[in-house]
Amino acid sequence: MTENLYILKSADFDSIKNELQEIKALVAEGKKNSTSQDELVDAQTAAAMLHVTPRCLYNWTKKRLLPYVQIGRRRLYSKKVLQALIDRNTLNRK
Repeated sequence: MTENLYILKSADFDSIKNELQEIKALVAEGKKNSTSQDELVDAQTAAAMLHVTPRCLYNWTKKRLLPYVQIGRRRLYSKKVLQALIDRNTLNRK
């Protein structure tokens, strides 16, 4: 098995690192604020809310960057956590 080696500029690495830290903070925040009354949505709806592909959502889930509930084979995502992720990453444009 061969491994690929990638070289990143320091600024690119820092940017990726910061984004992952923000996602991690949102996950922790979502776990604190999660209630049993929270509305759950399927992966397709969650991906549409975040304007990402279902594959991207799956990768975030696999890396445990985004919490989910699994019922049988279905993965469901908290609408509150998704909205918190959107709110936290929305820029105020003046």
